[in-house]
Order: sequence, then structure tokens, then C-alpha cells
Amino acid sequence: MSIGLPVFNGEAYVSDAIRSILTQTMADLELVICDNCSTDATQAICEAFAKADARVRYVRNPRNLGAGPNYDRCFHLARGTYFKWAAHDDMMAPDYLERAVAALEADPAAVLCTVGIREIGPDGETLRVFANEFPGVTSRSAAARFGGLIHTRHQCEDFFGLYRRSALIGSGLHDNYSGSDRVLLAEMALRGPWVSAPEPLFLHREHDKRYTRAVLLVDPRQAALWQDTSGRARQRNTMFHWGIYRRYWKLVNKSVASPVARLGCYAQLVAWWGTDGHAGDVTRDVVRTVSPGLFQRIRTAKRAVLGMSHAVRPGSLPPNVAGPTMPLGE
Repeated sequence: MSIGLPVFNGEAYVSDAIRSILTQTMADLELVICDNCSTDATQAICEAFAKADARVRYVRNPRNLGAGPNYDRCFHLARGTYFKWAAHDDMMAPDYLERAVAALEADPAAVLCTVGIREIGPDGETLRVFANEFPGVTSRSAAARFGGLIHTRHQCEDFFGLYRRSALIGSGLHDNYSGSDRVLLAEMALRGPWVSAPEPLFLHREHDKRYTRAVLLVDPRQAALWQDTSGRARQRNTMFHWGIYRRYWKLVNKSVASPVARLGCYAQLVAWWGTDGHAGDVTRDVVRTVSPGLFQRIRTAKRAVLGMSHAVRPGSLPPNVAGPTMPLGE
């Protein structure tokens, strides 16, 4: 059992994250911490845990690689049969691993176990409890699983589920572009069925410096550099939703051998344009790219006429998405 924890300047929450891992009821685990050249107290905190517990391996990168390569490095250093990424600001309930492993072992074909989510605030207070539901993801049909994933709006919380390590080998892993977690989940849906432990075992922290809130929804160029500090991701950066859609097509070509199953997946991709507002998402991307000024004027006018919605539902962010600039690369 391996947990990979990528971190950069995570002194505020990393101790809580590590303790929640080391106090699991399933104690036979390794924790691989990949520090992306932190400049705060992260190194000292992590080294103290590594010194006190032989299950902790602390690796410090010689330079900040960006979040994508650092996430992937965690996986490549891991040795367990099962693997989970853990963000430095999230936590797990004590029986997370025990329940998730049991679910995976009960179905040898399953590639990923998802769990219920308890969203917490900066001080650990409960904000809401929910679970993302992907219709068909337990099916033996690749097209049904793929469709359930790509037609459902979500914020990729299930990226932090428990994977069968063998299912991740040869996949795109986290990769180094915005939305790569969404694409990996789609790839896992193509590779096999999912199982779940419905209890809220994942404590997902919402705070102003969270990547999605502070960077991705504010500045796509900054998001590209956060993913990969080399600038390669920025050079390849395209319209977000269109870029995700193109990668979905590539996944089907890569992952689905059967012509019949592949045709079913293509049908899901055609249907994608009519589900969950995707056509509108791509249209907004085009307007934002071609004429940022026009996009902003339309957005301002829409808010003036319709107002701001304060409803929060599973898979969506609270309405205030602006936040301070986040340091590059966990």
C-alpha cells in the first residue's frame, strides 16, 4: 500500500495530512512525500515525520518541477499493490484505506475505489457531505463507464481515490496540463469498473489558496506554469474544454481495442456536446480566447441581469472563486 504526497510550501496543513495517513487502521503502508523544493517549514516538518516513522520516505526535488511531474514522481517511487495520491491540505478518515482496500479486493476487475466526501473548511469545520455519482461506472461495458464519467459534472475529487497500481501503469498519470486529473479519471473508466465505499472517508479541504479556486479559475496561464514550471505545458495550453475533449478521443483510440466497444465510446463523445452544458463551455472558451474583452463584457452583463447563484451542489465550487495567487507547483 503506497500513498504519494506531493507538496510545495504546505506548512499550514501538511502535518494534518501526514497524521491522517499514519494513523490509518490499515498500518501496512508506505508514505512517499515529494517536496517540490519548498521554501517554508515544509521540509523540517516532513523530515521530522520521516525520522519518527520508518514508513515515511521524504524526497526533496532539487528544483520545483511543477505539480504535474511531482505528482507523477510520487507514483514512480511507490512500491505498493495499491496507490493513492494525497494532497497536502486534505485528510483521510482513519478507516479510509481499510474500507477502500476491502472494496477493491472484493472485485478483482475494479481499477479504482471512490469514497464519500466530507468537504471541510480551513479550520476543519464541515461544509458539506456528498458523493459524486457516475452512472454506469460499475458496468463491464467500457462505453457505459466512459459515458458516465464524461457526461457528469464534477470537480475531480475522485482523482484522490484508491487505485489498483497495475491499472495506472502505462496511463497518462497526472501529467502536466490543466484538467489532466479529469482525463485520468476518464482513462480509468475505460480501463475497468469502479467500486465505492460510500461513507464520507475523504476530507477534502476548501480554502482560498486551493489550486482550483486560486489559480485555474482565475488565470489559465498561471495554471499552466503551476502544472509544469518548464513552460512546456504553457506552450501546449489550449482552450480548456476543447483540450479535454480532444484528449478523450485520444484515450479511446489508445485504450479500447474492440471495434464495437470503440464505436460505443465514440457515440458517447458525440453525445458529450449535448450533455451538462458542454457546448456552452466550449463556446465560452472560444469567445474568451478570441476576444477576452468581449467575454468579460458578456459576463458582466449576464451577472447584472441574472445575478449570482449562491446554490452549491456536489461537483461545483462555492460562488466566490477568486483568491490570492498560489505558489507554483505542489
